[in-house]
Amino acid sequence: MVRLAGTAFKGVFLDMDGVVADSSSLWDAIIRIIRQEFALDMSVLEKSGGYDYTTAEALRIVLESMGCFSGSLLADIMRRIDTIYLSGLVSVKPVPGIPDVLDMLGRRGVMTALVSNSSRYQVSMMLEHLGLEKHFQTIVTADDVARGKPSAEPYLKALELSGLSAQEAVAVEDSSAGVRSALDAGLGCVLMVSGNTDSARMSDSRVRMIAAEELYFILCSLL
Repeated sequence: MVRLAGTAFKGVFLDMDGVVADSSSLWDAIIRIIRQEFALDMSVLEKSGGYDYTTAEALRIVLESMGCFSGSLLADIMRRIDTIYLSGLVSVKPVPGIPDVLDMLGRRGVMTALVSNSSRYQVSMMLEHLGLEKHFQTIVTADDVARGKPSAEPYLKALELSGLSAQEAVAVEDSSAGVRSALDAGLGCVLMVSGNTDSARMSDSRVRMIAAEELYFILCSLL
């Protein structure tokens, strides 16, 4: 079993939305707009937890539940999402303290990876907007895997690309789906807890729950 206590990690793998980028308001706007423009019934996501999956996976669930799935309709919605995403980036800022965290990891020579359920386009646009692209040696997006979080595949892919073992890296997440993905890939995990975090199932020695403002000091203690 992977335990956080007493472990010195060589790599830190971070989620993007909610960990690196304070983008919840942007995604709230995207969901509201596409729900209205495409007359989407998203109640199935609220029942299944589908919001924790990649955008394409969640949309497939919605369209199939409505009996109207097609590849062309999915592509149309995804293009519209990218348009809204790009126009809304101006309002997004880094999660408070994350630039200092990334600077600290760089100074210590720690391998830093971004592991996101967002698309390659969205990740590239977000990191460019925030000016943080230089900090990540490895990037895994929804376009790089067959299944996104909560599947272990994104973190397994990050391990493969980074050349680190699961015991040498720790994940930083803000959702139960992200934690499940990291744990199933064999990593320990730091969970940034907020009022919206489902932490009921996180009583695991491989997970350390913290407030967002504690991240810098917790990572310093683990490296």
